[in-house]
Amino acid sequence: MSVENSIALIKRVEKTHRNLGLPTLFAKLIDISNLGCFIVGERGRGKGAILNSIVKIRHRPVVKIARITPAGLARMADQLEGKELTLINEDFSSLYTDYLKDAAVNLIAHLITEKGLAESWTDKYRYSVKNCTISFLSATQPVLLRKINTLPNWESMYRDRFIRFLLLYPLGTPDYRKEYPEPGDFPIPEHRAEDVMIPKEIRQHKAYERLRLLIEKQTSEGRSMQYLDTLLKAHAWFNQRDTVIEKDLETLELMIPYLLLETLLSVRDDPAEPLRFIPSAYVLFFYLLEHGSASKKQIKDDLALSESIRKQKKARNPITVSYLMEPLLAKGLVRGVYGKDEYRVNPDWYEKYIIPIIKFHQEIGVVTI
Repeated sequence: MSVENSIALIKRVEKTHRNLGLPTLFAKLIDISNLGCFIVGERGRGKGAILNSIVKIRHRPVVKIARITPAGLARMADQLEGKELTLINEDFSSLYTDYLKDAAVNLIAHLITEKGLAESWTDKYRYSVKNCTISFLSATQPVLLRKINTLPNWESMYRDRFIRFLLLYPLGTPDYRKEYPEPGDFPIPEHRAEDVMIPKEIRQHKAYERLRLLIEKQTSEGRSMQYLDTLLKAHAWFNQRDTVIEKDLETLELMIPYLLLETLLSVRDDPAEPLRFIPSAYVLFFYLLEHGSASKKQIKDDLALSESIRKQKKARNPITVSYLMEPLLAKGLVRGVYGKDEYRVNPDWYEKYIIPIIKFHQEIGVVTI
């Protein structure tokens, strides 16, 4: 057996939800790896379908949490202590204040990295959590990711605890069915994922270093190898193997564009300031990738930008499609079309990152366009 389970999962999800096979596989690897992840996408792009699939592909108990607060955690302490669990939050916007968002990220970060919480005090609650092994998956929208970036301890502490996975539609516009995907059951290996071996030749492979550097952009140099190793072991474990092989690297490489976009679409106002995600650039890039190319008028009409642009005409720096496209043009993700008033995804970027995804799906028998 090589990667049959991964292929089976992708094909089952793609049967009803085009473009969500690879993201669902990645979410499951996060789950197996006991890591944290924010799945980022606009409303109606499939975040709920991915999380629902993770609930169904369970290898241990799954707990859905609507709000993560000190009070809520105090009530859950007995449920968490000494357990291995998958925690799923279907909508991070349910934490409607910055304080609650900060508290939630802080609590989950400690549970992931420290496997528990030392005795905690609040005005009303006193509790501790010991020997708790969890993964955490949450769905959020682009504007919320920007908000998360601005949390007081994001850059110094939280950033390297959570992977950010930005949804894309590389296989064309989907026609989703109303029901959620049915990913089916997968056998649970007798050995543990952390016992999977990584041969020396895998660590020396060029693809290993490429992936490590990519993850370093999301987390830190210190954690990049740790996270990559756990994801590779998770993929081998999911496919019933006790050793990582080159196919595991190849499969993870397909995730590069989903993981790279946050860094490409973030800026700093000052060297000492944290990276700030640009939600509008992500929305525009998503749109162009889905449609191939589009005129300024199409973009304004389809994204309902016309009214906001009219309101800004008298402003010193009016918000126009050209203005919104600047980050994408500067990072080489998008190009203007010579002699036409339109934009398209940079063909070089498309060839490097999207074509491999399309070819992979074609090879396993998934319709791509």
